[in-house]
Formats: sequence, structure tokens, C-alpha cells
Amino acid sequence: MVQKPKKLTRREKWVLSPYRLAHHPLCSKFDEHVYRIRGKKVCRGCVNLYSGMIFGLILAPIVVFVLHINFWVAFIATNSMFIFTPISAFLEPPRWFKDVSRFLLGIAMISAGLSVILGIVAITKGMDWGAFAVILITLFIYFSSRAYFTRFRDRKNEQVCRNCEQFYHPRCEGMGSAVDKAKALESLEKGDAFSEQ
Repeated sequence: MVQKPKKLTRREKWVLSPYRLAHHPLCSKFDEHVYRIRGKKVCRGCVNLYSGMIFGLILAPIVVFVLHINFWVAFIATNSMFIFTPISAFLEPPRWFKDVSRFLLGIAMISAGLSVILGIVAITKGMDWGAFAVILITLFIYFSSRAYFTRFRDRKNEQVCRNCEQFYHPRCEGMGSAVDKAKALESLEKGDAFSEQ
């Protein structure tokens, strides 16, 4: 009889800090998905993404108050940087390209917010249908692509585990305990494998 995975409390989920930081099992099959920082494995995609967001936040006031860009420029910049995300997801490029695409995605997220804000500012000065279209398209691309690519990445990660000879063991190389294994199995069943909870 297969034992049902134990439902984890909030405290238990928080205590699983290695997974909270790595967002992946801690085995060799996921080594290219993490950086080692002071002995801890940290999600490589998140480090690159948040670094890009910080860089974007630093650039934002410069491009608005010094370069005086409008919502069209922000919109074009957003999509120019975002295009690397589907390329990275579908074409399996080298790891450095994925790192750069995640960094650019971070900048693109800030740029997307900037294009919406600048669009709203333009509308307050008088109805601008171009600004209205930019706002709607930006929001649609952001929410639909976020949902799609998060699920896409989770499924790819899940396949690595499902194809592993240790997947059905109570403890595998990437899971530190039965509780950790239960968390992973619970995530797999929900279809959000190894995503941040």
C-alpha cells in the first residue's frame, strides 16, 4: 500500500531552508540549476532574475528623468529583452545564455512596470489609445507568459526526477529526509514541482 505524502505545516515548509533557497532537489542532476554561496545551494535562475531586477531599478530613474523615454520606448525595450526567455526555454542553449536571459528577464520585468506607469501618466494627460493598448498588451504578456513558463520549467524539472532511478525511493540523493521527499511528491501531484511555495 502506497503511503500518502504527509501534509506539511507552514513551519515545516519554512524549516526546509535548503529547498527554499535552491528551489530544486539538492542532487547532482540539478547542479547546473544552482550556485553555491557559502556552502548553500541557491537557485541560479532566481539569483540572475533578481540581479536583473535590481539593475533595472537602478536604470529606471535614469531612463525616465535623464533620457526622458516614453511608454513606447519602454514597451519596445521590454519585449526586446523578453524575447530571450522563450529562446532559452525552447532551444536548450548553453547555460551562460540561460543566465543572461534570466538577467534580461529581470530588467524586462522592471521595464514592463515602467511602460505601464508611463502609459498611465500619458492617459492622465489626455486619452491616448496607444498608451491604453501598451498597458493592456504588457499586462497580458506578463501574466500569461509568467503562468506558462513557470509551469513549463516545473514540468521539465519534474521529468528529470521522474526519469531518475531513485525517484520512487523513500529517500533519494536530492532529498535529505522523508519529509523533504513528501514535499516534493506533494508538489509533483499538484503540478507545481519544485516551484517556490
